[in-house]
Amino acid sequence: MLEVEQSAELIQCTPDAGWLIERIARVCYHSEDRMKCDCPDGRCPRCAARRDAFLASLIKRRHESVFEHAAATFRLMTDRGVTHELVRHRLASYTQSSTRYIRYAEGVPAVRPLFTSPEREGAWREAMRQAEKAYSALLDAGAPPQEARDVLPACTAAIIFVTANFREWRHIIRLRLAKDAHPKFRVLAHLILTSLAPCCPVFFSDIEKELA
Repeated sequence: MLEVEQSAELIQCTPDAGWLIERIARVCYHSEDRMKCDCPDGRCPRCAARRDAFLASLIKRRHESVFEHAAATFRLMTDRGVTHELVRHRLASYTQSSTRYIRYAEGVPAVRPLFTSPEREGAWREAMRQAEKAYSALLDAGAPPQEARDVLPACTAAIIFVTANFREWRHIIRLRLAKDAHPKFRVLAHLILTSLAPCCPVFFSDIEKELA
């Protein structure tokens, strides 16, 4: 078994997302003229303060449809149990490593559960040992990876790329940080929030405050 840690790598994010969404959202209120300032590009401290206040007001009024104009892509390392939950969020695009084609000849990668006792960890490690043994035996017998994978556990590690707009990321993060969410998914959601929030703090500051 190859034990791996969960991770969230931000691959790309809509540049200057706050400026873009303010410009778009002001069409709803016919208030584009409020973006005018003496600065050449609308990115001075005065404009930034006005923008943050405006975007915060959108969040307060739950006018979040305009957040769909900005998006972010993540490379996530997690396990297949978590990805089964993740892909239930419909408003996102996913590309995931496939056990049909990947051959784990050097050991099955797995994300360790968040154990609360040595007994539970011991039982898990024994189950992993048996699963890895069965998987290797199937490969040695000539089974293709798509057949041998039937003995792999839900904790088998997977890489998944996810692209979603800011509104959907807010939904995913808030839902998966809830106290009754799966413990592994809570860890992953926090990693996503930590990476995404600096790109445009005002979009996610309310969620961070909820966690404080």
